[in-house]
Amino acid sequence: MSEPDHGASPTKGQLSPEEIAEFKRRASELGSRIDGVQSEKQAEIEEQQDRANRSRGMAYGLRMSTELVAAIMVGGFMGFMLDTWLGTKPWLFLVFLMLGFGAGILNILRAFKRMQAEILREKQGDFGKAMPDDGEDD
Repeated sequence: MSEPDHGASPTKGQLSPEEIAEFKRRASELGSRIDGVQSEKQAEIEEQQDRANRSRGMAYGLRMSTELVAAIMVGGFMGFMLDTWLGTKPWLFLVFLMLGFGAGILNILRAFKRMQAEILREKQGDFGKAMPDDGEDD
């Protein structure tokens, strides 16, 4: 009868301690590489979202300013035409210019409320809550 190896060589289907250590090292290395790729991907996604938010903010700003200018111009034009037709220069022009300004402000407020509701839907209510400061120690 032959003597047992006392762990010198593994039996069929088992790994030696060196192979197990190598496997654990490679698995750990693979895990750290996966974490690195995931963090890079997350940073890229956040950068794209930030860029999209800035673009959307610019679009909203241009839209609101255009609505204000258009409302003032339409009001002024209507007042000018009525003044010319009725011979009341410059009173109806001034009245309709102010009405156009008021209408433009109302349009901006309505658009802002729609924009705020859209952002709240996207953020699922997590909007405007206090965030801890990074640079301050308590």
